[in-house]
Amino acid sequence: MQEHDIAKIRAHDRDALDDLFSRYMQKVYAISFHLCAGDREQARDLAQEALLKAVRTIDSFRGAAAFSTWLYRIIYTTYLDSRKQAGRWAAVFSFLRRARLHDEAGGDGADETPDWDAKKNPLAMLRENQLGMDVRKALQGLPDKQRIVFQLKVLEDMSIKEIAHVLSCAEGTVKSHLFRATRQLQKDLRDWA
Repeated sequence: MQEHDIAKIRAHDRDALDDLFSRYMQKVYAISFHLCAGDREQARDLAQEALLKAVRTIDSFRGAAAFSTWLYRIIYTTYLDSRKQAGRWAAVFSFLRRARLHDEAGGDGADETPDWDAKKNPLAMLRENQLGMDVRKALQGLPDKQRIVFQLKVLEDMSIKEIAHVLSCAEGTVKSHLFRATRQLQKDLRDWA
């Protein structure tokens, strides 16, 4: 997002606000979806609240980091605030990119037709479903910080520097969380290797 776009948003320009929402809503929703452990309703609420908070606090954006990194930080802090208020300590993330893309497309899997190979081999389909469940279970077993770092790095393709900014911690801390999460997931999923 360019500086002149930020200035327009600060001035509450309707077109600039519409552009902000259309440009970032899908990405904000995707991150919110993972933070809300796949609960679409909570993810929609979180995404809307985070974008509104970004508009209300746009004056605090100084350009020290990319606008998207600043926005991801708002999503994360809004999520933490909502979790504190609700008192919930539920599972945080889904793992598979394929599952994320499927969920974003609005599919719930109930009426999905399996692909040709799965039709030929129901055992392969069963294994794939079991892998997904095992991965989700392994992720749920990670400490929150490790799970969040892993999700931001692997599923959202954020850099170590961006993650450090979002979580307000040192890059070395991010690397440590990522290393520990990866090692634990490898251990938990060793039967699938």
